[in-house]
Order: sequence, then C-alpha cells, then structure tokens
Amino acid sequence: SSALMSTDAQRAQRLAEALESIDQAVLVGPDDSIAHAVRSFVLDWYASPNYVGEQWESLLTEAGQEAIRARQLDNKNTLALAYYAEILVDQQQLIQAEQTIALALEQDPSLMDVHRVRGYVLESLGDYGEAIRSYQQAVQITPNLTFLYIRIGVNYRELKQYDMALDYFDRAATINAQIGVNDPLPYLAIGKTYSQMGEFFIAARNVEKVLQFDPSNPDIYGSLGVIYYKSRNYEGAIPA
Repeated sequence: SSALMSTDAQRAQRLAEALESIDQAVLVGPDDSIAHAVRSFVLDWYASPNYVGEQWESLLTEAGQEAIRARQLDNKNTLALAYYAEILVDQQQLIQAEQTIALALEQDPSLMDVHRVRGYVLESLGDYGEAIRSYQQAVQITPNLTFLYIRIGVNYRELKQYDMALDYFDRAATINAQIGVNDPLPYLAIGKTYSQMGEFFIAARNVEKVLQFDPSNPDIYGSLGVIYYKSRNYEGAIPA
C-alpha cells in the first residue's frame, strides 16, 4: 500500500511499518524462505535516500543478502528470484537483472510479482513496449492493484501515446473509486500527461481534484503551481 501514498513522508512511514512486521516474521521463522524473500522486497523498496538518507546503500546491500538467503533455504523460491532481480535493477546491474527475471519467468509464470518485476527491468532498459506487456500480464493476475495501471500509463507516456496513457490512469482512478481508496496518484498522472500535451486547463482541473483528498499535501500544490506556471497563469502559480 506504500505505492498508493503520494508523499515521501507517507511512503517512508508505511514502509517502516512493513519492515517492522517482516522483522517479526523472520524472528518467528528464521529458516522460512518466504519470510526472507519478503524482507528483501521490503528492504529494497525502503532503500531510498528520500526515506532513509545515507542508509539507503546499506539497506540495498542487506536486501540482496536476504534474497540470496531465501534462495539458499529454498532454491525453488521464485519470489526470492524476482525480488533479487528488482534489487539488481536498483543496484544498476541491469544485465544480471534481465537474466535473473528471465529465470524467474521460466520457473513460475503464474506469479504477479514475476511479471511486475520483469516490467520494471524492461522499463529500466528503455524497452517500454515490452514493459507494458509485462505489466499488463501482472494486471491480469491482480486486477485491483492500481499502481500497476500507473506504471503502464507512464510507459505509454514515454512512448508519447498519450491517449493510451490517459486511459490507464483513468482505469486506476475508477478502480480506486470502486474500492473506496482516495489515491491522488492517478489524477496527478493525468494532470502531468495533459500538461505534456499542452492542455493546461484540464491538467489543472485534475490536480485541483486531488486537493479534495488531501488538502494538506505540499506535493499537490507544487504540481498545481508548475501547471499554472507553464500555462502562464502566474497569478495562480504564486499562491499554489
């Protein structure tokens, strides 16, 4: 659920809670391969300078060690393999990441995280079209995991296929509304896309809508200010 948070502070707090939980799991089951695999996943997502400052590199190293430990305990643990590929991307070891996720896909193509991480690897390599196909396969397995739709939209935006990007961002917003999640990220993504298209009025409308969810979020005001500035609405940009 950290992927549904719109600020670094919110994401850091949620990931800290995740780490506390998985630490307890490893404490209870020190030889449990899945527990170590999930801990590698949590550490990898938590290992950001925006969340933990200078500790991020050591956490990323620890994440890799946890994935390796999970594989030592169970060499059939495909999740551990997928998470290790994700860690390798974040360590800028892209060729090894590509080889690792290919092995995971061969071992068990039924897992959402295998397709999600393959999408992440391909996206990092600039293969946006194939990344989209991998994320779409992940969506087929977990259709309500809306941050996957965001990734698909972002990749379409990289390809300058703006209509497709907007469609996937809108799908994310629609699913969130259906399941009662007030997630600002789809609307921010829609706003950014319209802004890139030069349609600043509708871009601003979408970002303004997000303020209904979170009127104390500084990132939203910042995004709105940028859109106003690009549209030369300087009078609106200053207070935002």
